[in-house]
Amino acid sequence: MIRNTVIALAIAASFAAPAHAQLGKLKGLVGGATATEASAAGAPDEAAQDALVRRFVASQSHSLAAQTSFAKAFGLAEQVQLLEAERQALSSGAVDVSKMKKSVSVSEAAQAAIDERVAAQPELSAESKQYYTDGLVSLLASAAEGQKLSGEANNFASGMKNLGPAQLATVGRKLVAGAWVAKESPGYLKGLYDTSKSALTFARASKIKVPGNADSMLDGLN
Repeated sequence: MIRNTVIALAIAASFAAPAHAQLGKLKGLVGGATATEASAAGAPDEAAQDALVRRFVASQSHSLAAQTSFAKAFGLAEQVQLLEAERQALSSGAVDVSKMKKSVSVSEAAQAAIDERVAAQPELSAESKQYYTDGLVSLLASAAEGQKLSGEANNFASGMKNLGPAQLATVGRKLVAGAWVAKESPGYLKGLYDTSKSALTFARASKIKVPGNADSMLDGLN
């Protein structure tokens, strides 16, 4: 309990910084709330946190599925195994900060391996191209959830700024997972956008079918 309180204080304190220092990235990415809107935002509760965490998990699960398909396309058997295991773990039981952090770590390592193969510009078989197409579909599903995540994370972050010291010591320690998602969302969404653009570039260069709504979907993340 003491550890959760300390973590909550540390994360929530970052939202209380003047001149919107911590929310800058979120607002730059999704438009954000004005100072008036931030002041009017109510303090988040556990229901808001649960909804925010579910949104992150939905986006991340689709992203892991996309990476699994890309890894199959490039013959990265070890990464396929790790990604499938992580996706299963993320969808099983309660989700806390440590589980979300681990999913991000596994995803980043897998993406590095995928990027290395992409840089080599390999010729893909028909079967591999189909895997890659499946990955694009999952990636766009992740982007769709990401568009919703951006606004929800911004609202949660704005609400965290309204928590006073007493609330941080009580309610705040129950909102650690939501605070983490809100704080990490700008970087997560930027990474999702960059990865998606790179995936589409490779697909077009390799004459792999790209979903018709791909570019418009990504515009919502930029």
